[in-house]
Amino acid sequence: MQKGITLVELMISMAIAAMLVLAAYGMHAMGQEVSRTIRDGWYCMQSLRAATLQLDQDLLQCAHLLPQDMKVVIGESQLFIAGAPPTADYSGLSLTSGDPPPYYAVVVTQTPSVVGLDTVDLDNNHVPDFRADLGLITDQGAYVIAHAYARGNTFVPVHGTPAGMIGSRAVPAVYYALKDDGLYRNGQILAERIERFEARREGSVLSIYLRSSCNGTAREIHYRYPIG
Repeated sequence: MQKGITLVELMISMAIAAMLVLAAYGMHAMGQEVSRTIRDGWYCMQSLRAATLQLDQDLLQCAHLLPQDMKVVIGESQLFIAGAPPTADYSGLSLTSGDPPPYYAVVVTQTPSVVGLDTVDLDNNHVPDFRADLGLITDQGAYVIAHAYARGNTFVPVHGTPAGMIGSRAVPAVYYALKDDGLYRNGQILAERIERFEARREGSVLSIYLRSSCNGTAREIHYRYPIG
């Protein structure tokens, strides 16, 4: 004869099975959470890496052939780095047989939204060195060249200029700005998920604080660069 299980044994077996199922579910959920945290942390680090690599490149060329006292200008969640960054159709500033560096333009006319420069070809190689969405560093501060600017025009529309700029030196600059959806460089997004971008000048060292966040996971980096 085969003996069946009692009701008590059945209930105990069901309870044990339920505990095993719950334990397995808990381990699965924990694994998913760990995986999500690792993935979000990786996304954060990729954003920080993209930002620091580009900053390093721009700071390496900082004030190349330009006045050394006009290297950087710091604003609230903004940073202007002197230089004319190369692009697919622009090779950057270059030495010529003409005047030696430093190279800069001079403001000769001004309206509330436009500065007139004596030249936009700083190195006399017949290629304009200012373009739309770049920064513009002057003796009075830094500004952003308007998107509507026509390259090669000596009248440069900018966003907000103070009075008394005539006679000021002016050089192009790389323009960084933090917006709601990430860190922008020259009007184009560079790194998503960046939620803090703060620059400070401490003597001859530029300190940049960056924080990236994704789904509650955050990573930070403190970037330091000597600028003389």
